[in-house]
Amino acid sequence: MFDAIRRSGSGPADGATTHFALEPRPFAPVMRMTVPRTAIIRRCRPDDAPVLAALGARLFREAYGPTHPEPDLTPYLAQTFDVVRLAGELALPQVAVLFAMDATDTPIGYGYVRASGAERPASVAGARPWEILRFYVDARWHGKGVAAALFAACVEVARRGQADALWLAVWQEAGRAQAFYRRMGLEVVGDAVFHFGQRRDADFVMATPLPPWPDA
Repeated sequence: MFDAIRRSGSGPADGATTHFALEPRPFAPVMRMTVPRTAIIRRCRPDDAPVLAALGARLFREAYGPTHPEPDLTPYLAQTFDVVRLAGELALPQVAVLFAMDATDTPIGYGYVRASGAERPASVAGARPWEILRFYVDARWHGKGVAAALFAACVEVARRGQADALWLAVWQEAGRAQAFYRRMGLEVVGDAVFHFGQRRDADFVMATPLPPWPDA
């Protein structure tokens, strides 16, 4: 069993069945997609750390507040979404955090993807796996295709980074999240432990192989 302090979210609970194909195209930090209202996916910069911290804490609290309450919730959020820590991570070449923005340039979700180091589940195949560490979309945008487009963008970043597999950890009680990730092509390959204060939750490890990026 893989022991971890990560979790990609209780789930975007995105009911859309549309799958967004990744067509070869020059990479740009801003990628437009068609949803009920225009939305933009762009890569976060280190100076986005305060916005990312606030968004990440809010969406985690909304997703897990009822099941992961105080007194452990606030300390967890303070550590995980520390602004200085996030700014440092955003400056790393092996880390990419993508914002989904609404028509007013307000972040409505984010995906945190990174190259896996030594700490990776043995059940994840591949020589160069990447991990989706966190993945959240505001509940008001569930079912509108935003999560699928954001996930496709995360896959593109991983493939451009020469990843040959993609994996994440998801709570075993988050059925809607698991269903979404299955629609995105992932399957359960193992187990993980999520640390939350003194609590230990059982997570699934889900993964999928990735084809090489053209001309990689």
